[in-house]
Amino acid sequence: MTIALPSNTATTLGVQQLANAFRPTFSYLRILRNLIIPMPEGHTVPTARIDAVLVCETGVYLFEIKAWRNAFVYRKKAEQSPPRWFLRLHGDKSAREVKDPAWQGGRKTSQLRALLCDELRLQYFVLLPCEGIELEGVMPAAVITQQDLPYIARLVRNNGRLARNYPLLDERAVDRTVERLLEIQGDLRIDDHLHNCRERSGQLPEAVAMPAWAAPNPMGLQ
Repeated sequence: MTIALPSNTATTLGVQQLANAFRPTFSYLRILRNLIIPMPEGHTVPTARIDAVLVCETGVYLFEIKAWRNAFVYRKKAEQSPPRWFLRLHGDKSAREVKDPAWQGGRKTSQLRALLCDELRLQYFVLLPCEGIELEGVMPAAVITQQDLPYIARLVRNNGRLARNYPLLDERAVDRTVERLLEIQGDLRIDDHLHNCRERSGQLPEAVAMPAWAAPNPMGLQ
């Protein structure tokens, strides 16, 4: 039993689940898959990939989609350092440490916030779309599973309509926002991002080299 699906398979699954959960709640929405954005000068990797970006009436929602499955997901906290994240396969006593997905999503959100107008609501989630995932202990509210999606869709709709600090987006505004996101991406493609990741891996000692990314499908619009 493997602890993760191929990343492109998990992204496809996550995007389908997002569409199924949000379309009954919002009359019009757009989903961008595999959006590549430039990162600030001097950043370790000059580009970042956002697995899914959903644009709807209440704003822009980013989803970091993780391919983990059939596992317990938990954190270990330390007083003087960030929490460490672990996966433990069902029926197994050993655990594997993984990168903090909340931190990954947060840094991409901060960068995109700097590139978009301040009038847009921008929020991110970590979506675990695969079967057999259980969250142990207290997790950040942004970490969600497939079962949480219908509730999240209603929550962002209700919060967005009640809030006074961000305007609601009609269909034209949703489309303009998508156009702006594609302008930010520009000529950047997944192959560029994968090349940047490989370059970064090649600069690291072998013992700490980053794992290779699974080749994803080209970005699709839904």
